[in-house]
Amino acid sequence: MTIKTSAARPGMYVHAVEGGWMASPFWRKHLVLASARDVAKLVEAGIGEIVIDTDKGVGPLAPASERLSVAAALEIAAPAVTATPNAPPRARRRAVSELDRAREVVEQSRAAMLRMFADARMGHAIDHGALAPLVDSITESVARDQRALLTVTRLRSKDEYTWLHSVAVGALLIGFARHLGLPQDEASDLGLAGLLHDIGKMAVPSAVLEKSGRLDPAELAVVRHHPEKGHALLLGGDVPDVVRDVCLHHHERVDGRGYPFGLTGDRLSLAARMSAVCDVYDAVTSQRPYKRPWAPGEALARMQSWHGHFDPELLAAFIDHIGIHPPGALVRLRSNRLALVLGAGADDPTAPPVRAFFDIPTQARLPLTEVNTDAAGDPILGSERGAYWFGVSWEGMRAALLAANRDDATPVARAVGA
Repeated sequence: MTIKTSAARPGMYVHAVEGGWMASPFWRKHLVLASARDVAKLVEAGIGEIVIDTDKGVGPLAPASERLSVAAALEIAAPAVTATPNAPPRARRRAVSELDRAREVVEQSRAAMLRMFADARMGHAIDHGALAPLVDSITESVARDQRALLTVTRLRSKDEYTWLHSVAVGALLIGFARHLGLPQDEASDLGLAGLLHDIGKMAVPSAVLEKSGRLDPAELAVVRHHPEKGHALLLGGDVPDVVRDVCLHHHERVDGRGYPFGLTGDRLSLAARMSAVCDVYDAVTSQRPYKRPWAPGEALARMQSWHGHFDPELLAAFIDHIGIHPPGALVRLRSNRLALVLGAGADDPTAPPVRAFFDIPTQARLPLTEVNTDAAGDPILGSERGAYWFGVSWEGMRAALLAANRDDATPVARAVGA
């Protein structure tokens, strides 16, 4: 499908650009527009039209069904993508944001993970040492701001799911390990385990792995062998034991209803129980061909209701780590504004700092306003579904809104009307 560059938005898969590859501001011929900055690069390069593949990414907006366009989101987030000579010093120092760094980590991971998966498909030995620099980069990104890397990995097309899911699970495991106070070497090994936990899926036929509908019993049986297939690929060499453990046991459940062996919680290691939580959390909060992504708060609430699936103490620790309202979650404030959660509350997990951007009664966008929900007396009433309010544009909008420079948002000490 050919569209005007002015209609481009984050999440689109660009198959070609006007003028050919040499005219493109990107070094790759095909790519997913991961951010508002990527869209801006096309405009700045004078590209008039692009060809997009809607099977691999999001399509154009349907104007009648969208309440707030991505263009409006980009206008809100303009300080994050536009540099001006008169920008304040703090804004200039933030020229390379953590989202930019996270995008670089994802780009670094692409080649490494695809090469690893290609070796697995060929039955070659896995050179886990080649992933060590990537584990270090993910660890550094998580230490700076975990939400940035997870936000970037959310912008995945269907053919990128497996490897980006692995990167996200690696990041979640590293962050979770840090939260639990595990030593750095153990956290790094868990990050490597996350990157390789689904390596056995390379032994699953692509037609089954990429099927958009529900799997039949025979196909499900094939998929359920992937932990054993992956474990076999990791035998030999000096692969850390925890990596093989996570690969083999991340689908086990504490009540014994998981696979491939139906082990109960007392027979599962800490790493296996941690990986079960991180794997499911990323899977259910991701867009899949057969289901909508759950909002982070919705995902955590549902996971809590699945009694017997997860170690309850570990799940509680994970929720404490991610937050009742995780960074990037969409929430409704008492002032009837929609806002994005920016981080954890300093003293109260129910009162995190947020970025308000949309007024519900008037259905109008607002200037970005950062709100301390506790001090401002404007508490969070509950979680909201971005797809309900903004349709298919939500994931791209969220990335653009989070990318906006905090220095350009207006802090609020009191609630609207208080």
